[in-house]
Parts: sequence; structure tokens; C-alpha cells
Amino acid sequence: MERSRVARREETKTSTKQSNRTKRPKKKKSGGSGGSGKGPLFKKLLMIATGLFIIMMLVGGGFAAYAIATAPELDETKLRDALPLKIYASNKEEIKQGGTSREYVSIKEVPEVVKDAFIAIEDRRFYQHKGIDFRRLGGAIIANITDGFGSEGASTITQQVIKQSFLSSEKTITRKVQEQWLAIRLEQDYTKDQILEMYLNKNYYGQNSFGIQTASKAYFNKTVDKLDYAEAAMLAGLPQRPTAYDPIKGDPKLTKGRQTQVLDAMLTTGVITQKQRDQGVDQPISKLIDPAPKSTTDASYDSVIFDMVSKELEDVFGLEGKDIYGQGLKIYTSIDKPMHDYMNEAIKEDKVVQLPDYAEAAASAVNTKTGEVLAVVDGKNPGEDTARRNYANEPHQPGSSAKPFFAYGPAIENEKWSTAKQITDQETKINGKTIQNYYDGYKGTNTIRNWLKISANTPAIQTFQEIGGDAVESFAAKSGLALEKDESISPAYAIGGMKHGFNTTEMAGAYATLGNNGDYVEPHIIKSIEYSDGSKIKSPIKSKKAMEDYTAYMLTDMLRDVLKPGGTFPTAGLSFDAAGKTGTTNAYKDVWFVGYTSDVSISVWTGTTTSGNNNGIGLEGQNESRMAQNLWKDFVTKTRDRTPAPFEQPSSVLSIGDELYVKGTKEPVVEKKAVPAPTGLQASYDEEAQSGELTWNYNDSALRTNGYDSVTFEVSMKDPDGNTSVLGTSSTNRIGINGLKPGRTEFTLVAKASGEESGPVATSVTVAEPETEEPETEEPVTDEPATDEPATDEPATDEPATDEPTTDEPATDEPTTDEPATDEPTTDEPTTDEPATDESVSTQSTDEAAKENDKKKQSDKEKTDKKDKKEDSQSTE
Repeated sequence: MERSRVARREETKTSTKQSNRTKRPKKKKSGGSGGSGKGPLFKKLLMIATGLFIIMMLVGGGFAAYAIATAPELDETKLRDALPLKIYASNKEEIKQGGTSREYVSIKEVPEVVKDAFIAIEDRRFYQHKGIDFRRLGGAIIANITDGFGSEGASTITQQVIKQSFLSSEKTITRKVQEQWLAIRLEQDYTKDQILEMYLNKNYYGQNSFGIQTASKAYFNKTVDKLDYAEAAMLAGLPQRPTAYDPIKGDPKLTKGRQTQVLDAMLTTGVITQKQRDQGVDQPISKLIDPAPKSTTDASYDSVIFDMVSKELEDVFGLEGKDIYGQGLKIYTSIDKPMHDYMNEAIKEDKVVQLPDYAEAAASAVNTKTGEVLAVVDGKNPGEDTARRNYANEPHQPGSSAKPFFAYGPAIENEKWSTAKQITDQETKINGKTIQNYYDGYKGTNTIRNWLKISANTPAIQTFQEIGGDAVESFAAKSGLALEKDESISPAYAIGGMKHGFNTTEMAGAYATLGNNGDYVEPHIIKSIEYSDGSKIKSPIKSKKAMEDYTAYMLTDMLRDVLKPGGTFPTAGLSFDAAGKTGTTNAYKDVWFVGYTSDVSISVWTGTTTSGNNNGIGLEGQNESRMAQNLWKDFVTKTRDRTPAPFEQPSSVLSIGDELYVKGTKEPVVEKKAVPAPTGLQASYDEEAQSGELTWNYNDSALRTNGYDSVTFEVSMKDPDGNTSVLGTSSTNRIGINGLKPGRTEFTLVAKASGEESGPVATSVTVAEPETEEPETEEPVTDEPATDEPATDEPATDEPATDEPTTDEPATDEPTTDEPATDEPTTDEPTTDEPATDESVSTQSTDEAAKENDKKKQSDKEKTDKKDKKEDSQSTE
């Protein structure tokens, strides 16, 4: 029988060979489509596919074997402990350690409603699977094929415990294989209740609370065994995004939305009724929570850093709470700790300005080139627990600090306006409402450089209206100032009249774009993350082109003028290159200054927070309205250890005078407006002291309106001899004069600014001639010949003139016959009140009488004595 089988096999082989020989001579037609060609091809494809499958299975098996072989061992300590989250400053100094606030609770103390809530939303078949839910895994595989690897997870509660305890959150095949392998092993070594206990105690629930017991006390001030289904639903929703869903500090809408998802899942699984679901949904979050007093002692300066890190891990890195907390992550940030501490101390402790009780302040500092956050101040008194507010994260209306991004920037970007573009400050309306400037009236036609410098409103509105809302909104959004979905842009946005506004970090990031050649880098605080297994990932944030380099530089050059005389921050007085903008809203409710160098961009907000806005006047006082400016100046000068490099003009920008224009466009006509002339020139001069001064008035506002920053005054003089010279220059409204010659001296005054000068104004001073009409020394009486008169008739030589009264003289002109000459009260007639020439006239009259009456004339000696006495009397007054 065995032979028969062998014989049959041999016959079959022979028959097959013959058949093949018979077919061999037949040749296929080229390009034929007969069925005989499909069989072998299909077999070949099938064989190739089978081979590839076998290879893939071998490679996959080898890869899986490698992943399993390199997987960590199960560690009881790591399974039950939440590893702390550590945050480091840029100098590697540890800032804050999370994960320390945790109270472990046994699964026996956890009520069924809490278990049901977590299982309903996280792992509905938790009690049925052996660590891996293949039904859920299938759906995730399809989603990953259609939407990309990592688009949807299929992790069970068991897998989540493994990931939080041993693995990183990177979405790689190796990590996934290891996670599934260890999950199966965990299910073999521990019961379901033990695994669920690990899970509930490992999760982070926000408010620095690890574990369900700690979270229950933090939000409801009760132990976990007393939670109801609505409270359980809220807690079950938190681990996914604890910062966003935080019922104390997060968005109430997001919190309620997440709680509703959990309640719906609980309804689907049948653990609550429809009525319970509806009651839970209708109950406001604010009525649900009752936070317990905090016992943590974290530095108030650092809590804002932890908040920013948590938010960025979720929003930027895409990690869920269970991927972040309790896993021993090390977060390396960009925080400049000395700068951060200095700015916080300055505001919280009133070291630079004295904030009134009704006011608050916040600030952010960002690296101009990298967008990395260097420092943040959340407020002077941000509060605690449910009352805590992060003023640095809250939006505030920006006022005129919006003008570069919602008016002039879009005009330069889209229309290539030059800085010399002319706009008329005139009556402008929005929906029938007249827009007011902060100053009275209107200032006529001038350049956009001038209007931005003095922060005029109507030119900014007109610019917005000419460019169009769509272009403006797009430009601002590219610089990080995107509007909310419920906002509709209008011309009022050009001057900061917005529905919501922006926070200090967003404003610092936007202005950093101007100092970074138009490249925008979203402000971020995390530089890199290191997992417990040693793996690292860097920040995914990259720079984006927000505007052309010419737009950024031309805005920067105009904003430089804000910090100069004539600008809205004329007292900046910096020794390095910087630019910035003030911003003030109605009634001084918000007062900003945002400024930047090539190194750092700092925004400072001050504003009122209590109802009534300080009785409607806000921060209107002279000191209050400048607090933001003074804080910014202090920060930018005292927190950096090097002088920033000046801004560099790109090749795309050309200059003409002080104005700039885009290369390739028509050179603008730069019209130099006249320098206003001084007014009210007056002179005062004291002839006796031989000194005095010139004073005048000047309209500085008119000077700035005409586009000039500062002014000096030059005074010229023309003396009585006709000689002309420059008396001097002055930066004030006065100049001294002295030592003027007798006669008329003329003075001419002009104002000078940027190489231009005003028309002249003039005045003069006249100095009286000195008392030299007839110098007695030149014509002494002794010069008269004694021989012309008979000396023998008047024996003057025998009696001194000073001792003898003049009784022998005729009293026709002077009634001196009754009093001696020495007793004349000459001091009663001071020379300052009556000119000495009056006495000279008297002398002349006496001399004339003597000449006419030779016989009655006194002796030469007596005349000389009288004149000497008069001169002595005048010199002593």
C-alpha cells in the first residue's frame, strides 16, 4: 500500500512534468490580457506580502522584545508615592517644589460615588480588562492612522498608573509597548482596588493638591468620604487639565463644562439618574466649592511662576495633568531670579512708587530676541485662595499703547507710509461720536511721527479708517495681540478702546517684536523638560515673521521720540537706546508704559481695582499718572547687568533728515515747519550795580507741534558804538547782562532747534551818561588872572574863607548871607534823587554873576574852597 502511494506520487510528478513540457512552447502575446497572466502575478504579490508580513512580525517582535527587555522594574515605592515637580530658574536655582501637599487615603475610605465618577470618565471597562482595553485600543489605532500618531490615547487607569510612576509622557512606540507590558504585569501583581487606590492618590488636582483626600479638603473643606456625586464629578474632571479646570482660579465655564462631561458619563454608565445629572449641571461652581484655608508656605514671588509653568505644560506642550504631576518632572525655566525678585519687591513693598490703596500694579519682562519670560509681577496685593487675582494675567485696556499695532504699524506694513506722512489733527467722529484728544482742540497738519510722539488721538483714528479693520486686526494678531472671538474690531481700537484688552506679558511680547526686526516669539517660560527617566524635550515655540523689518524699525524710531523732550515720557533720560509708549484709558483707570531695548521688553500696568474708580478720577494725579513710567525706568536701568546694543537700521529703510521711508518708494517731501519765536522779551538793568537780565516767554507746545524736540535761545547785542556781538545762549527763558556802556544798547533774541531758527525779537536798554558836563579840574578858578581884578579891594588872604560868613557878598542869586558855607545841608539832596548837574547850574550862575560884577566877586581862594566842599559832599552819597 505504501508502494501504491509512492507510485501515485511518481505518476503525478511525471504527468505534471509532461504537462509543463507541453505548455512550454506556447508564448504569451505581448500586452495580452488573458487570464493566464494573472495567476502567477497574484501569487508573486501574495508571496511578497506574506514575506513582508513575516519580516515585519520578526522585526516587530524583536522591537517589542527589546522594549520589554529595557522596561523598568515595578517598584512599590514609586507606585504609591507622588514624585515632586521641580522648577528651576535660568541659573539652575530651584524656584518651587510641587507635590508636597498630599494626604494618602485608603481605597476603603473612598465612597462608591467617587470611584464611579472616575471610572465613568477615565476607564469604563476597568473591572473587565486585564490592563489593556482592546476595544478602546482599536478606536485609538484608527484615529492615529487617520489623524497621526498620538492623536488619541487608549490608556486605561492601570496604564496611567504605570506612566505616572515609571515612564515619560513622550508619545513613542517604545514607551507605549513598555506601558502596555508593565500594565499587564501590574494587573497580575495587584488587585483592581489597589490599582485604583494608587491612581486616586497619585493624581494632581490643582491648588498644589496631590491625591483625592487633599483635593477634597482644598475645594470642599471636607474629607473624601463625605463627597456627593456633583462634587465627585468635579474632582474626577480635574486631573486632565488641573490648571484650566481649577474651580478657584480657572475659567468657570471650562470647569462647569468638564464637570458636565463627567456627569453625562456617569448617567451613561447608570450610576446616577437623569434628575441627579440635571441638578448637578444646574448647580453653579461657586455654590459648590468651599475652600479650606491654605497651609502652604510657598514664597508669594514664586507662586505666579508655578501658575505659568502649569498652564504652559498643558497649553504648549500638550500634556495632561496626569502626565505632569507626581512624575518627578524637572522644569527648566527662563526666569531671571534676581530680576524677578527685584521687580516683585519694588511693587509689593512700594520701593519705587507709593501705590494708593485703591490701585494695583503688574509687570512682565521678556527677552526681546527669544521671547523667554524673565520676570513677572502678579500684583502688589494679589490676595489668596479664592480671592487671589493674577493682575499680570488679567487683560486690561491698553489705551494709546495700542497705537503702534492698531494704527501706524499696519499703515507702514501695508501702504509703506513714511514717518513723514502728513495727517491733519481735526474733528473726527466714530458712529456720530466726536473723538477727543487729551489736550484741548486740534493741532493742524503734521507727521505721523509727531502724532505718535505726542499721542494724538484723531490722527490714529483716521489712520485706522484709511487702512481698514481687517488689515489692522491681522497685523495685531501676528504680533500676539489677537482679539477674542466675541470681539468685533472698530476704529476705537486704534486708541485702545477695546472690549477686553491684553495682559502685561502679551504687551511685552508684542513690543519685543518691534525690537526683534519684526520676528514674533510667543512669550514662554519653559526652556526644557526633563523626565524621571532622564529624557528631555525642548520648548516647541519658534519665532514667526509678524511684520517686515522696515515696519519694525520705523515704529521703533518713532517710539524713540516718546522718551525725548516733547514726548509723553520726556523725563526718561536714558543713557542707552530705548523706545516705548504710554497708554491711558478714560478717567485714568488704566495707565501703562511699555518699553523695550534690543535686550529686554518690559510692560508695566497700573490701575484702579475698586468700584468707583477712585470717585471717577482714577490715577489722575501728577504722581499717580506717572507711576507706570517711573517703575519701567527703574526696572530697565537697575535689573540688567549690561548696556544694550542700539537698534540697527535695516537696509530696507532710507533716511531723509530725521524722517524714514521704505527703500523703493518715493522719497517723501519733508517740510520743515518754522521754529516758533519767543515772546514778551523784557530787559531790566540796575545802573548803579551795572547788572541786569533779559527774560522772555516761550510756547513749548507749539514747538513740539511743529516737530521739534528741544530749543535753545541765542542773544545778540549792539552797543552804543555800533559794535555787534553774541551775548550768549541759554536753554532757559532768561540770560544775564552787565557792564553796559552809557547810551543805547540793543538786544536781539532768536530760538534755535534742529538747525533751524525763529524770527528775531528785540529790546534795548539806555544807560545815562556820567556826570562830566564840566569837569571843574579842567577849568579851575585859579586859572583866572588875579591881575584882572584889584586884589587890594578884597583882603581875602587875611581871612580864611571857611571861617568867615559870606556877609560881604551880594545875595542877588543865592541867599547865603545868613549861613556859613560849611553849614549847608548838602546831604539832604542825595545825588540819586536830584542830579548833580543842578548844583553845577548853580555854580555856573554864580560864576556868571561874578563876571558881570567884577567889584563884588569873591577872591580866587574862596571860590576854590566852595567847589571842593561840593565835590566832597557828592562823592559820599
